[in-house]
Amino acid sequence: MHLGSPANRQQPAESPQGGNAARCHPGSEAQEIGMPRTANRGSGSVDARGFRSQADSGNYKWLVLILFWLIYFLNHADRMVLPSVFPLIKAELGLSDTQLGILGSGFFWVYALLVPLAGGLGDVVRRKNLVILALLLWSSATFASGMVGGFLLLFVFRALTGTGEAFYYPAANSMISDFHGQKTRSLAMGIHQTSVYFGTILSAALAGYIGEVYGWRWAFVAFGALGIAVALVAWKCLREPVRGQSDREELAAVVETDPADANHSTMQRIRDTFRAPTAVMLMLAFLLMIVNNTAYLTWTPSLLHHRFGLSLTSAGFHATFWHHVGAMLGVLIGGRLADRWALRNRMGRPLIQVAGLIVGAPFIFLIGWSDSSTVVFASLGAYGICRGFYDSNLFASLYEVVRPESRATATGFMIAVAFLFGGSAPAIIGWLSTQLSLGMALASTSGCYLLGGILIALACLIWFRRDAARMQRDAFGATTGVQA
Repeated sequence: MHLGSPANRQQPAESPQGGNAARCHPGSEAQEIGMPRTANRGSGSVDARGFRSQADSGNYKWLVLILFWLIYFLNHADRMVLPSVFPLIKAELGLSDTQLGILGSGFFWVYALLVPLAGGLGDVVRRKNLVILALLLWSSATFASGMVGGFLLLFVFRALTGTGEAFYYPAANSMISDFHGQKTRSLAMGIHQTSVYFGTILSAALAGYIGEVYGWRWAFVAFGALGIAVALVAWKCLREPVRGQSDREELAAVVETDPADANHSTMQRIRDTFRAPTAVMLMLAFLLMIVNNTAYLTWTPSLLHHRFGLSLTSAGFHATFWHHVGAMLGVLIGGRLADRWALRNRMGRPLIQVAGLIVGAPFIFLIGWSDSSTVVFASLGAYGICRGFYDSNLFASLYEVVRPESRATATGFMIAVAFLFGGSAPAIIGWLSTQLSLGMALASTSGCYLLGGILIALACLIWFRRDAARMQRDAFGATTGVQA
């Protein structure tokens, strides 16, 4: 469908300040961006020069990012409530350590199994609805977890929490990529990622405080109620962007586009995900990164406790604080650098990831090897900065080689592969520590970072240019070329 010249289409309403201000109200995406209602049913059929999305103008795309940041903060906060109050739950409900472990693992089992389905749905239904329903589900399950009387019901509600959280990320990341094009995509996704670090640090402390002062049940109730309230705000303010709108607008400024049909079948979206060797290499690198990350999160507090004689509270603080502060800094710097580099060379995004993984490997080794607390804490911070460089382009790099209509599917498979296989790392490191030592077992995971960086570097050298050009040609019927 060609929508005609700019003069013939509906213009977005002017704000009192003269800009295209975004109003918080629901309603159809077609009406909100000044398009006929049918235009968004197959976003691939829209001439990018025939519209300018109101949702992508002015400050709205950054307001959406703030909303997603808060939702993703709650996503990680709600999963951290349970381990933060383990001792209190164990005492009141009379649970064993094995049962507590099953409660923790059950969340990730459900999450990893369902996230590919979540990705597939994110490519065929309105992502706004999927995000809000997911938030309502996991928040309601978190709220209800504070009212249980035993292990079985708590396990059910934790599984429902994992179910809801699995359906958020693929759809949300796909929407962010539609609001933010080459100029701001990595920065936007990097800012979104900082909510993980804040959620890990702040929610554990806050849930622990609420549990000690008011009881563990109120920790679940408080976080669950906050999520339900945020879902109501999201329903009022969040808008559905046209799939691929930011890419289409940027291409249309250079060449005439003739987008392909966006009505893909499930098998077509899966083929889109795995046909690009670059995408497969990015998934394998993410799996290796998750092996390191889950081992670090599980065992570093114990390492600091035994090696330096720190209390459990102090060891937990130092294990998370320095790393996540560094990651927050790295994800913002890495995202900004990647966006600027990508304007000249789209390979800049994965190359930033290569730098983060390869430079970060020696610091991971030092964490496990050094007997100096100063060296270990400094290495935790440096390791965090390098992780931030990688995280800032985690899905921005993937989206360079996967067409917009398949991006949520690709995101779901990438997460599922990483967590299904990488989640076994804590058990492997635990066994390896009995053969070597805990420090050397953790130091060995530096090899995962090094190998991951090598895999992405090989993808850049061999496949990236071809895969990125094919994505543009298949999705938009044109390509501007990908600079070397």
